[in-house]
Amino acid sequence: MLKKRLPRHCIQHALQSIKYLPNDCIQRSFLRWLNENRTKFIVSFRLTKISSKCVELHINNYPKCLSVYLSASRLGAGLGVYVEWKGQPWDALIDYDTYLNQVLGGFKCDICVHEKGESAVLFPTRESLWQDHLFDPFLKWINERLATALWLRLSCTGDFGSTWAKLIQNENKMSELDRKLILMQQLKRLDNKPVYDDDDPDGGKNWLIPLKPELSRRLS
Repeated sequence: MLKKRLPRHCIQHALQSIKYLPNDCIQRSFLRWLNENRTKFIVSFRLTKISSKCVELHINNYPKCLSVYLSASRLGAGLGVYVEWKGQPWDALIDYDTYLNQVLGGFKCDICVHEKGESAVLFPTRESLWQDHLFDPFLKWINERLATALWLRLSCTGDFGSTWAKLIQNENKMSELDRKLILMQQLKRLDNKPVYDDDDPDGGKNWLIPLKPELSRRLS
C-alpha cells in the first residue's frame, strides 16, 4: 500500500522514504534534482505530500496560499506554482508541461514534436528531458521572478466566475492597471449589456498579499 503523506523533513530524508516508487519515476528524479540544486535556490522548500501521482511542496517564509505541485502520469508530467485562495484554486503563476515520446536513440517531448516536427531536441534519458523542460525553468522562475517580487495580487470578477493572480515586482508596478480586469469589465452580452453587472461598481475585486516579512510588518 502506497504512503500518502510524508513527515515534513528535509529533502534528503524524503529521498530515503520513497522506496515504494519506481527508480525512473519523475517524483524521485525531481526530489533528487532538488536536493542536488538546493544551494542554487534563493528560497527553501518543505515537502508536504508525495504519492504515486504527485509531489507537493510549500515555500518557506511565503504565504500559505502558494504551493509547488508536480503531477505525474505514465507519459506526461507537469510542474507549476499554484495559488489557492478563499478555499478554491485561484490561478497558476507558472505551469510547465511535457509528454514523453520514446524514439530511436532517446526521448522527445510530444509537445515540441507537434510544434517543431522532427527537429525537436532528442534527449538521452527521461531525466534529462524533465530537467530541461521542467526543473531548470522552475529554478530560473523561482530565483528571477518569485524571489524578486514584493507582492502577490489576486483578482476576480464580481461573481468569482474568473480568478487570476500576478506577481508585483516593485512599488512602481503597484499603480499599473489590471489589464485582465479591464478586459472583463468590457465584456458584453448578446443584448449589449455588461457581462458583470452587479452591485460592485468595478465589476471585480483585488487583494494584495505581501511576499516579504518587512511588508507584512508594515501592514500590521
